[in-house]
Amino acid sequence: MAGSTTDRCPAPPQPWQSVRAHVLSGVPALGSRRAVAAGAIVDSIDLKQIRCFVAAYEEGSFSKAAAREHCTQPGLSLHMQRLEATLSQQLFHRTARGVTPTVAGRQFYASCTEVLDSIKSAKQRMMDLSGSIAGSIRIGLPPALFKGALSWMLPGYMQTHPYVNVALFEGIVGGSFPQRVVTGDIEAAVVTTIPSHLGLKTSHFFSDQLVLVTNPGRGPGQKRKQRSPVPVLARDLAKRKLVLPSKQHTLRQIMDGVVRLGEGGSGRIVEIDGVLGKLDLVRHTDWATILPSIAVADEARQQTLYADPICEPDLWLEYFLIYPTHAVLSTACRDFLRQLKETLEHNRPAPAPRTAAPDGSAETVAPKRAAAARPQRRRTTDPHHR
Repeated sequence: MAGSTTDRCPAPPQPWQSVRAHVLSGVPALGSRRAVAAGAIVDSIDLKQIRCFVAAYEEGSFSKAAAREHCTQPGLSLHMQRLEATLSQQLFHRTARGVTPTVAGRQFYASCTEVLDSIKSAKQRMMDLSGSIAGSIRIGLPPALFKGALSWMLPGYMQTHPYVNVALFEGIVGGSFPQRVVTGDIEAAVVTTIPSHLGLKTSHFFSDQLVLVTNPGRGPGQKRKQRSPVPVLARDLAKRKLVLPSKQHTLRQIMDGVVRLGEGGSGRIVEIDGVLGKLDLVRHTDWATILPSIAVADEARQQTLYADPICEPDLWLEYFLIYPTHAVLSTACRDFLRQLKETLEHNRPAPAPRTAAPDGSAETVAPKRAAAARPQRRRTTDPHHR
C-alpha cells in the first residue's frame, strides 16, 4: 500500500556505518557478545587515530608520522597507545630505529586504508555532484614539462576551469616531490624516478627521447642552416664539451651508464641543473647539452637550436605520476593531467631515423638503466584512473 513502511526505499548508509563495516570486517555475527564488544571498540576509534596509525605504518617512524600529520611525536605516541589499548592488540614493534608492524598491525592497516579510501571517494562524489569544477590544485612538475607544454595547454585549461586555482611547482631533481605528496603539500607530481614509499601510488605518464642540443652557428665548421635531425652515436658524446645536470639527476645517471663523458680528447663537462641555464650557454657558445626532446621542441622546429637524437643505443627518459595511496584525485587535477599528457604527446618530436650500423643493421640496444626504468609503453589518457 502506498505510503506504508514496507514500500519505502531504505535510507542510504551513513558514512559512519561504512567505517564500521570496514573496521568490523571479519568479526562475529551481530548479536553475539564478541560482536557487541567489537561494535563498542569501533565506536571508540576516531579518524584521527586511524590517520596517525596509517602514517606511522607507512613512514616506519613515529616522529616522521607526527610531522606528516602535523602533530607532536608524544601526541601521536599517545594516540597509538590508546588505539592498542582499545583493540587489545599490539600494532607495532618499537625499536631505536623506528617501528615495524605486527601481524595484527598489518591486518588493521588493510582495513584502515579501505576506510580512508571510502571517505575520500565519498567526498569526491559529493563534489562531482555539484555540477561545477572548483577548488585548488597543487602539482609538481619537472622543468622540461614546464617548458614543453604549459604555454600550449594552460591558457585553455584556465578558460574551461574558471573556478579552479592552479599552483604549479618546479622540481629539478624531484627529490622533494614524493615527501610533499605524502604530506599533502601537493596533490600529485610527475617525477623521473619511481619512489619506494607505501604512501604513494605510481603510474607511467610519459616517455621522451634524449637529444643532443647544439647551436647551429657555433659547432665546429658549422654554419647556420636548415636541416633535419641527424642521429648522434652515444660513444661520440665523450668527445663533446657538454653542459649536464648533476649526478643526482636521472638523465645524468642514464648517460653515465652508457658512456664515460668528458674523457675523450677535447671532451669536458660543466654541471648546471637548470634547463634555462643550459640552453643559454648553448645559444652563446660551442658547448652542447643533452635534454628530453620536449624541452627544445620549439627551438628545434624554428631551427634556432639543433636537437639530434642519440642512438646506439637509443636513450629515453621516463616520467611517472605519483599521488597518495589513499587519495582520489580531484576532477580538476585529473583534467589538468589529462590535458598535459595529451599536449606532451602532441608536441613531442617524432623519433628520427636511426643511423645504420657498420653491418647495415639499424638495430639498437637500450641501456640497462633506461630499460629497467621504462615499462611497456602505455598510451592510456588517464593513468591515474582507479
